Amino acid sequence: MPVQNAPLTAATVDFTEQPDVLSHSIETPQCPLCGNLEPLPLCKVDGFHVLRCTQCAADFVSPAPDEATLRAYYDRADWFEGGERGGYTNYDEQTVPQMPFFDAILDSFGADGANRSVLDIGCGYGTHLDQAYRRGWKCFGVEVSAHAREVIRTRHGNKFFIADDVEQLIPHEFDLIVLFDVIEHLVDPYHLFYALFAKGAITPKTTVVIATPNARSASAVSNPAGWAYRHPPSHLVYFSAQALTTFLQRLHFDAIEVQGAHDEAAEVQHYPDESYPINDRLASFGGLVCRASGSNFAGFMQERYVPGTWSRIAEYEHLPRYLFARDIAEGRHALDFGCGTGYGTAILAQKAESVVGIDIDTEALAWARGHHKKPNLSYVQRADFGASLPASSFELITCFEMIEHVAEPAQREAVLNFSRLLKQTGLAIISTPNPEITKLYGANPYHIREMNRGEFEELLKEHFEYVEIFEQYIQASVLIAQTAAPGQLSQMRHLAWGDKQQSNPEPAVYIAMCSHVPLPRLDGASYMDFRINFIKQELQAAEQLNRTRFDYFEVAEKAATKDVLADLHARNLRVAELEAELHAHNLRGAELESALHTRNLRVLELESELHTRNLRVLELESELHIRNLRVLELEQIETETKAELARYDWVRKIDRLLIKR
Repeated sequence: MPVQNAPLTAATVDFTEQPDVLSHSIETPQCPLCGNLEPLPLCKVDGFHVLRCTQCAADFVSPAPDEATLRAYYDRADWFEGGERGGYTNYDEQTVPQMPFFDAILDSFGADGANRSVLDIGCGYGTHLDQAYRRGWKCFGVEVSAHAREVIRTRHGNKFFIADDVEQLIPHEFDLIVLFDVIEHLVDPYHLFYALFAKGAITPKTTVVIATPNARSASAVSNPAGWAYRHPPSHLVYFSAQALTTFLQRLHFDAIEVQGAHDEAAEVQHYPDESYPINDRLASFGGLVCRASGSNFAGFMQERYVPGTWSRIAEYEHLPRYLFARDIAEGRHALDFGCGTGYGTAILAQKAESVVGIDIDTEALAWARGHHKKPNLSYVQRADFGASLPASSFELITCFEMIEHVAEPAQREAVLNFSRLLKQTGLAIISTPNPEITKLYGANPYHIREMNRGEFEELLKEHFEYVEIFEQYIQASVLIAQTAAPGQLSQMRHLAWGDKQQSNPEPAVYIAMCSHVPLPRLDGASYMDFRINFIKQELQAAEQLNRTRFDYFEVAEKAATKDVLADLHARNLRVAELEAELHAHNLRGAELESALHTRNLRVLELESELHTRNLRVLELESELHIRNLRVLELEQIETETKAELARYDWVRKIDRLLIKR
């Protein structure tokens, strides 16, 4: 154990020298599914070493190719059409036989896909997505191959949302996620699923369907190197039914069903040091189909940090504290209080004499025990803030990001127990987030009482005579040094133009060094993350942003064009309506004109008839006039006759008179 008062210097430290517990380093190959540190050599294929894990019955390539190599490998058209080993001779023709199987999966959700969404990981040319789209599903796909994505754009336009990486997906809950002959291509299957959970893509309602070759089929076991599906670098992790079950159980799926596909009608064979009934039952099948649902892992990781989940910010918050404490823990007996999933406890165990991780959550402790195994590491469950543990048991106590999760009385009880459990010359390192930073994330229902620096320091000084507050900053930085090797001393300076001074930023976290005796000199530390190329990342981010802006512009332009076309279409419809109305009016006009013409003809007929009648009237009037003239003549004759008769009568009277005389 180091001398207590010796200075502890931790300057610039390279993140890359801190392998994750499930790292895939060449020196210590580790099963990517269960973390087994003692895999067995299985075979060598095309220069790649394949190892076998007896604990979960998976095989894997170690070392695996890096991401850039794999992207370049899949970006080629030949992989989809060239007949390469591990690739396709004709992607379209080889995909057709899968369609009835995929249709059956869609059928299980009902005939109508409206208001449902599907994500196809490794969607190839979008064949399955097109089938789902035709049935009303909202369709999303992830495809690493630029060639395949271009084929999708050419064939299907913008019908689907296609990304080259899960990180590019929008946050969205899916009803169905399928991985058809994809999971065996992944270096780290957990990384993919962690990203899906972080995006909210998988909820307890989500169904995940996985199809993959059966690494414990009779043909695979009888001839490991010559097995038809053993072709690195395309296939990197080889699953058995037991391996699939182990993998999905670790991700908290509670409904897991594994079935065989492609019956080879072969006798059961298995490795003598493996005995898994599910593998024996499915040994005659060349492939596996797994359907899983009911995972609560998103909730599990909501307030428990699991390395590889959530954002890089979360990693920068959590990992450096444990790396800082790890150097102090060297040779000490340590307690990690509120250890959660145990990743930090395991980091302390890399240098500590022994470490005990303590937590109230049995589910988190089960994860810790399943993922982090070292002879000097143990995990225990306690709900009494360690009150049941012996006093003065530990030379180092760490409690990171726990104390804000309980109310003030519980905080005081926790600090009291830390003080009791710590040896007289021991060191307690306790952290809590700065409320000025946590408010940037929005409300956190898990944080019961957050504290500013003064409140935090006041709480700790109730039971620790010596308290020194360190501050954790998460900032962009530039290193100027002879090399990028860790351990170099360097001066921290503000990056500014000229003599203009920058105001100090708010720290993300307060880290308290607490002791019953005067504290040793403790230097701060700067952790440079050389796992990523910052310049490349920024350029890619700028390119992605510009591409997104351009895509947005194209969408907006298309939307505007669509609006114009829709308006033009509406106007054309209105013109057609008006033309139809005009045609109807014209027909009515023609009808009226015809009726008018008929009436005019009738009028002419009537006028002709009237003219004829008028002529007849004139004739009758003329005849009447003649008759009237004749009547007058007759009347004249009558008058004259009467006059004659009167004269005659007078003459006769005269004659008679004369006679009488």
